[in-house]
Amino acid sequence: MSEKELKELLKELGFNEYEVNAYLTLIKEGPLTAGELATLSKVPQPRIYDVIRTLMSKGFVITIGGRPKRVVAVNPERVFSEIERKYIRKVNLVKEMLKELYNPRVDEIGNIIVVKSKITFEKYVKDAIKNAKRHISLALPLPFLRKIQDELMKKKKAGVEIDLFVYGAGKVPPIAHRIRIRDVPDPFILIQDKKMGIYAPSEALTSGTSTLHGYAMIIKDENLLFMFDRYFYHALWPTGRTVYEERRKLILPKEYIHIRKLVKDIQLFNLMNSRVRVIGKFVKSKEPVEIEGRIVNYYEDNAKVISNITVETGDGKRYVVGGWNSSLEDIEADIIIVGG
Repeated sequence: MSEKELKELLKELGFNEYEVNAYLTLIKEGPLTAGELATLSKVPQPRIYDVIRTLMSKGFVITIGGRPKRVVAVNPERVFSEIERKYIRKVNLVKEMLKELYNPRVDEIGNIIVVKSKITFEKYVKDAIKNAKRHISLALPLPFLRKIQDELMKKKKAGVEIDLFVYGAGKVPPIAHRIRIRDVPDPFILIQDKKMGIYAPSEALTSGTSTLHGYAMIIKDENLLFMFDRYFYHALWPTGRTVYEERRKLILPKEYIHIRKLVKDIQLFNLMNSRVRVIGKFVKSKEPVEIEGRIVNYYEDNAKVISNITVETGDGKRYVVGGWNSSLEDIEADIIIVGG
């Protein structure tokens, strides 16, 4: 290391230019009088006593002898070791104090992240919409919808199916395939592709600060997502007034991740005997399975809680195929591809 680099390091440790020059002179030359130190270090004579006093107060030098007194540099190893110990003690103390104050506004518990910051919450919402490949179920207040309606429209145009439930009174643009609305608020819910979800109590977004009023949950637990999906479609969805439902043509091949959507299209577009490929797992063994065949039957109860189809494969075997979290059927489908 050059002397120039050494001087820069000392400045980073709090020395000024005169202190650096005086201290390094004492290190190299040994004990010096104030006059000698001023001459050799090129520190102006009127400033030398202030520099000596400052170095003494920091513990880098002492004075010895009688008249005139001489200035001596303290052993660098000893003085810098003491500085290091004090610095580490202060850093650890600050660390502990900040630890008590620190609120990251995100707590992770298993497959659930608890969020308290509005900025973080909005980021998760926009990322969930951005990452959606097939389907979005979304319930939210009308003011918040205006923040993300452009992102929803892009996804709709990209072929992602969107069911939208809005709390509030006002016009909602056709940014989803099905839109329902009601005045009375309820929880914020977003479910993306059966892969992740976001939940927040209805009062969470009413805060006038950067912090949510309460919390929001980012959910990647499959069982909990299934529960929220059931709540969305069987408890919340029926309470809304339909304000928009897109008339559409069925374009094959088409992928489904929700069995209820397929059953509706079987009825609407007469898809009986259509070719179908099912990717999923056996309900009992949980072993992965993929079958191809024809749709030969379908079922939906009056409450539309249970939906399934029956697929006959080329060798004449029949399998009852259910959707998310199936328990009564032969196969739980992750993806069902009709046509193609």
